[in-house]
Amino acid sequence: MSNIVTIVGFVQALFGVLVFLTKRPKHLSFNFLTIWMALIAVYQGAALLPFQVVDYFKPGIFPIMFLIGPLLYFYVHSLTTEDFKLKRQHLLHLLPFLLVVVHRSTILGVPISSTPDLIENPNYLYNKIYYSLLMISALGYWLFGLKLIVKHRKSMPLYFSNYSNKNTLGWLTFVLSLFLVLFIANFSSFFVNNVLGLAIRSYSTLSLNLTVFTFIMVYFGINQSAIYVKDQPGAESVGQMPYQRIGEGKLVGPIMTDEQIEELSGIVVGYLQEKKPYRNQEYNLQMLADDLGISRHKLSHVINSGQKKNFYKFINEFRVHDVKQMLADAAYDHFSILGIALECGFNSKTSFNRIFKEETGFTPSEFKQHIEIAAK
Repeated sequence: MSNIVTIVGFVQALFGVLVFLTKRPKHLSFNFLTIWMALIAVYQGAALLPFQVVDYFKPGIFPIMFLIGPLLYFYVHSLTTEDFKLKRQHLLHLLPFLLVVVHRSTILGVPISSTPDLIENPNYLYNKIYYSLLMISALGYWLFGLKLIVKHRKSMPLYFSNYSNKNTLGWLTFVLSLFLVLFIANFSSFFVNNVLGLAIRSYSTLSLNLTVFTFIMVYFGINQSAIYVKDQPGAESVGQMPYQRIGEGKLVGPIMTDEQIEELSGIVVGYLQEKKPYRNQEYNLQMLADDLGISRHKLSHVINSGQKKNFYKFINEFRVHDVKQMLADAAYDHFSILGIALECGFNSKTSFNRIFKEETGFTPSEFKQHIEIAAK
């Protein structure tokens, strides 16, 4: 049975490599997933061999477990950080892996699954050290990844007009939690038995954990697109705006006068009122910046300073305004309230009800009743 699980995990990992190598449009996050899947395939494939890898390759396969945490961390980083790029200092995350590889290459390494009896197998002492470090690494990268997601969610109102599973990374929070539960549980069991030397009845479920983990990452990773996209070329050219030029030529640099902020703010409001692009449920700051031909950072500054609110609140005020108009229009009486909300750009009943109540002081149903009473 265990071999069947390992084979399934091995095939899934190979499938993941193929998927993320060919996924378009390309994004750095897919590269991390591709490498991650390749390492899982190597680990699962080694478990199917009829011999111990350390007998032919001194470091063995175990050291690659020190890459699982960093790769997951970099994947989260590439999704939650704008313009994320790998830098030289990021190579420090490879140090534990490299140190274990070098050390196991200089000693008579023994398989991790061998007997932990130090009298019979004295070199197993090093395996205990490796596993202790791996425990610390797994917990540390789980905390780092979760911290990045929390930071990302706090900044979301500046960029998004709706929250979804893709941009909130709710699924990734679940994956990180699963990572903690499954892997830490397995590592802890192994740690107690083979490092602390306390005999408890346990079974290694690492192959099963990797198989489950691989399936979830492939399933959700396929559907996860880039959260932040770059400004379009020439975005700083205000002359590209569909309405009018501001001042004379371009706004150069991040600093704008109050008059420029007010003028650009008026252009933004006018564009939204006329074109109503916010009825697209996925509308975000980058889309508005592309529509107007200006940089995202400059647009964000204009909304925050000129409108005194974040992008999320700014856009949803327009949506609430449209909902109110449609609720008061007899031509839309055949629409349900939720249908109108979706038509105006909201993406869920819960968020719509909350935002509508915040903006009007009434629930949508109460507002509709007031309109009907006033019409009689």
